[in-house]
Amino acid sequence: MPDHDTPRVAGSFSRAEIEAFVADWYRQLDIHAPAEQLVSMVADQVEMQFPEGAIHGVEAFRTWYEGVIRLFFDELHAVTHVGIAWQDDRYLLEVVVNWQARRWRPPAPRSEWIGFDAYQRWEMIASPASGRPVVVRYIVDELRPMPGSPPL
Repeated sequence: MPDHDTPRVAGSFSRAEIEAFVADWYRQLDIHAPAEQLVSMVADQVEMQFPEGAIHGVEAFRTWYEGVIRLFFDELHAVTHVGIAWQDDRYLLEVVVNWQARRWRPPAPRSEWIGFDAYQRWEMIASPASGRPVVVRYIVDELRPMPGSPPL
């Protein structure tokens, strides 16, 4: 019997399931989860575009992730918007997340706070292997610094 309280977006996942996936993605980033937990959330041929450059494939993603968890700490991601559309058997997401963290740049005597609103576009599909949602494309379109934040 369909769940009438949870509207479905075209395809196999409800809006609530997609929003839960997005929230879990950022929770995993915040706790610096083991790389394998995040790898399981992306497609084998994932494409990602970050301010520092593009990456392609799971191994490049793993390398990127292992680097950023050594640079940023005390991270907090707060999702402020998830727009969801469906096209060509893919979920198209517009995600806005407020990201705050600390970083230390040697030999600085102290870490520094940074904060941004990140405007992103995601493409997701159902994994052919597990049937669970996975990210196929992840693009950071813009990082808007919060007042007082140094640049990335």
